[in-house]
Amino acid sequence: MKKAFTLMELLIALAIMAIMAAIAVGVYRGYVKKAARSSLQTDTRNCITCVAAELARVALTGGNPDFSNCTNRISRYTESCSVSPSYSPDVEVYQCTCTGKGIISDITCTLTTESSSFSGTGCE
Repeated sequence: MKKAFTLMELLIALAIMAIMAAIAVGVYRGYVKKAARSSLQTDTRNCITCVAAELARVALTGGNPDFSNCTNRISRYTESCSVSPSYSPDVEVYQCTCTGKGIISDITCTLTTESSSFSGTGCE
């Protein structure tokens, strides 16, 4: 008598492997999305650090601030970053807003020169 797998046993094994693969892909996509969001947050932090450095330079040497250098150093998951003033009664506050692309295209992160916590859509 030959020993072999039946068609039913092969189909059951294939179904189990398909379920395990589906779970693994879902977990992997979660890790990738979390890493991409972290990269977007890092780009936003780098942007606001650059803005603060440019404001310090202007305070010491005078002139007008040039934030163009602050918005062009972005990672592969960041679509764009922008700098805009946000005036408060006593202090001029600037904010950096970076938007994600690809797997995180629905996420936007914003930081201000007066705050260390993120605001925006899905960035928290």
